[in-house]
Amino acid sequence: MLIIVSPTKQMKWYRERLPQDLPILSKNSQMILEELCKLNKDKIMTLMKVNEKIALENLERYRNIHFDKNGSYALFTYQGLQFQRMNIQDESQIAYLQEHLRILSGLYGVIKPLDSIYPYRLEMQAKLPVNDSKDIYDFWKDTIASTLQKELSNQELPIILNMASKEYEKAVLPYLPDDSYITLTFKIRKQGKLKVESTQAKMARGAMIHYLSTNQIEALEGVKEFNEEGYRFMKELSNEREFVFVKENEL
Repeated sequence: MLIIVSPTKQMKWYRERLPQDLPILSKNSQMILEELCKLNKDKIMTLMKVNEKIALENLERYRNIHFDKNGSYALFTYQGLQFQRMNIQDESQIAYLQEHLRILSGLYGVIKPLDSIYPYRLEMQAKLPVNDSKDIYDFWKDTIASTLQKELSNQELPIILNMASKEYEKAVLPYLPDDSYITLTFKIRKQGKLKVESTQAKMARGAMIHYLSTNQIEALEGVKEFNEEGYRFMKELSNEREFVFVKENEL
């Protein structure tokens, strides 16, 4: 079983633990980085729709990225709500996530928790031409999906739990057989209506990863038993391709 999630824009340098390896698609990433390093401040502002301060920060970041083991420990580099809610406390959780968790990335493609990465900013939907590719989606094509499929062959349960955002799942799901993944959806019920709230969904994904890693879950029945932060599995709303979890909100 593999778990795929999106990265976050918020990143910080983390070296309290030493990374173990390079991201598996680093050679591909080098081609993207070459194009990023050709950009000036104004082009970054346009490409990423950011202000001057953020553009300058990332211009400096690109110039300092290396593909070596002197980078930041990936699992604790990302600082968004999803990663905060993972609440990783012990070595057994880290070992579980190293085996099962894969972070999707516009720059790195696929990242394992213990990989060496450098803080960066590059969304999967960025319109950055690389070689003969018109944008980042076109550059990666089926590369990320095929990498994950190879890894699945080493998993006892050959299924992908998809908790990536729409932007990032678009780089993977179209290239996978329909029976190879299950999307986990987290909804809030307010005034009798069910809806996905972005902030709540990010926190729920992190809570799910905390639950899976704490309990060392290896089977789908265990996934369905998730009940943290008020969520519970709704069989009547779910199917073989989507597990729906609902949180009741009385407000």
